[in-house]
Amino acid sequence: MTDLNPAHLELSIIVVTYNSRRHVRDCLESLQRTATGIHHEVVVVDNASQDGTQDIIRNEFPKVRLIANAENQGFARSNNQGISQSQGRYILLLNPDTVVLPKALAILIKEMNQSPETGLLGCRLLNADRSLQQSFGYNVSFWNEAVRKIFFNLWENHRFPPVGWVLRSLHSSTREVAWVKGACMLSRRQALLDAKLMDEAFFLYLEDADLCRRIRQLGWQVRYTPKAEVIHFGGGSVRSNPERSALEYRRSQLHYFKKHLGEKELNILKIYLVFKMRKNILMVNFRQWVGWGAPGPLAEQKQFFRETLSLVQGFQ
Repeated sequence: MTDLNPAHLELSIIVVTYNSRRHVRDCLESLQRTATGIHHEVVVVDNASQDGTQDIIRNEFPKVRLIANAENQGFARSNNQGISQSQGRYILLLNPDTVVLPKALAILIKEMNQSPETGLLGCRLLNADRSLQQSFGYNVSFWNEAVRKIFFNLWENHRFPPVGWVLRSLHSSTREVAWVKGACMLSRRQALLDAKLMDEAFFLYLEDADLCRRIRQLGWQVRYTPKAEVIHFGGGSVRSNPERSALEYRRSQLHYFKKHLGEKELNILKIYLVFKMRKNILMVNFRQWVGWGAPGPLAEQKQFFRETLSLVQGFQ
């Protein structure tokens, strides 16, 4: 496969923000340092931030093109906005809660230039303490997701050494993968156009796995390289409303299973979630009955579990 009508710019960097003041300055400053010598543009799509994110961009980064949405359009749709208004041959989708380390952009572009069959490329993601973060994964399914969360959470949450050894071994070499984490992924424009950009039915979460899957189905490769490194702090745009984010994750999960995995896998997921939410509601009821916990947070938890249960039961 070859690029058709390659654009004049070598690289377009798309950053979608939502109340990202905490991280966006460091992210954009890292791009200024690492994009030197690369003919590039930076496009920030802001989803009606209320924390001064837009002011930082306008006042401190005048060369960055800001697209200011009047309301939160969601991650996939906002990335599509940025892609559609960009010109680069390569497109880097980058989270605002990241810091791009030296030479990472040049390495990613070099890897793509040397591998014309690669449609999308991910990098080595690091936590704030520079420990390794899971940067790619295997085909999404109920069982793979269960194993991934149980196993790798032992590293993310507890730094359990054996899991760290496995993670480092898996991430030690360039390889073809099922999907790469959307915090930082470099795509050929042609691969994105072939895939018709991101699926806007994903408001938040799993749009990266969906895009990678569709690109692979079109004959492109999705690859990971450990040669380029990016710090990913995580949760930069969701801390202001974690309950909404958790609900959107379940909505995206249901949509992904229906779209790609069929009725059997979807029903397994729905049965599991119904059981889990009902169990959680019973536990909150018990805690409220015995007075174990603050009334306000318990009521909020119960409301979230009820909303999730309603979402699952009503999903068609």
